[in-house]
Amino acid sequence: MTYEFGNNAGTRKRALPIAKKLIAEAEAVVTRGLDVPVEDVALVRVLAGWWVHVNGLAADYVNRIEAGSTIQTTPSYRSIIEHVYKMTWLAQTGDDGLTVIDFVTWNGRRKMIEEMVKQGHWPIPDGIEVGPVPDIDIRTLRAVKDDPVQGRLYRLWLEFENFNKITARFGEPSMYTVYRHLCDYTHPTAWTADSYTEDNGDGTFSIRLNPKPRGGGKPDVLWLPILLMQAGSVVSSKLKGDPFRPVVTRAARDYGVPTSGLIPTSS
Repeated sequence: MTYEFGNNAGTRKRALPIAKKLIAEAEAVVTRGLDVPVEDVALVRVLAGWWVHVNGLAADYVNRIEAGSTIQTTPSYRSIIEHVYKMTWLAQTGDDGLTVIDFVTWNGRRKMIEEMVKQGHWPIPDGIEVGPVPDIDIRTLRAVKDDPVQGRLYRLWLEFENFNKITARFGEPSMYTVYRHLCDYTHPTAWTADSYTEDNGDGTFSIRLNPKPRGGGKPDVLWLPILLMQAGSVVSSKLKGDPFRPVVTRAARDYGVPTSGLIPTSS
């Protein structure tokens, strides 16, 4: 039987079972152990860590959806999207991407500690330090940011810090639009308040313990298996034997999507 992906009842019925299968198979691959080429150990360490995190978020998401949750699933789903795209970004950028991530991690810690010390409202634990600057202080490359070679790290830093630039890199700017829409249900907005209240029509309101259903055919549910296929493919492609590829091939067939379109490619 040939399946076709779409915003329809058949695809929605297959979405969660396929997602759960992908999550279980990913755990099995990790449990067996990852056979990593020596030259890719540092890269795969980050990718694999993110992969496990994505699958953990996805498992929690599925549990919540099956329990009837709607808006409460948004923060984890938003994080899944960002992690999957940044996994693909890192796989493409390689060692330069790792350099950027090391700097971003250090720079974030630096800004947090310096602000805490400056404001003086939070006690700083004894002995806590920003730590040494990474091998390359990417801030110093701003003057050569337009140079094709010397400015590459600076441009990658800006790209990593701005999700809209990453989705544009892959020719999928609409994913950033989706990501921003999810923010409406993640940050304090009228959307979140309205999800738990009902207007009684007489100037009073009622509180709901469970949020209102979200319309639109649950597009986040429909897209979850594709995100999981993308994440698994990214890690698997860096492992000896590409062990997750058969799982993705079967899932893609059962979901009615072409495997050639799963991984965003640089435009």
